[in-house]
Amino acid sequence: MTDGSVHQERSVTSDGEHQSGVAVTSQTTTDPVSGGQVTNSVTQVWSGRSTDGQLTWLIAGVVIALLAFDFVFHAAGANSVGFAAFVFAVGSFFAAPFAGIFKTSYASPGNLVVWADLLAMVMYACLAAAVVKVLALMSTQRQQRPSV
Repeated sequence: MTDGSVHQERSVTSDGEHQSGVAVTSQTTTDPVSGGQVTNSVTQVWSGRSTDGQLTWLIAGVVIALLAFDFVFHAAGANSVGFAAFVFAVGSFFAAPFAGIFKTSYASPGNLVVWADLLAMVMYACLAAAVVKVLALMSTQRQQRPSV
């Protein structure tokens, strides 16, 4: 087969902070004996978001979800068995730094409103946002550093 034409298209989008896009490369070759044409196409999709930032949000999301379950299970008066026992153990671990700042109140007998869980959710979300921002700044500085 002989070399034919190569065509490349690239589409880039930006949200102001990150760029992502699609690159499509097509190559058409012609068989000199049969005269038939074959087109090979490769599509690449890329995202400008860092995997470190995505991992940070994933971990924060899991922690916040467990704290939300802990809050709801306490408020609903769930028994400490099975999955609820696991959620209570993990939730109390992650809420421990914030325990005692606000009093735990009773919605009704046996139903607790654990304000430390809500405060922990807000604080961990803020911490995750700060970590992602620092990672983005470090990544930007690495990209702008001149090579020697």
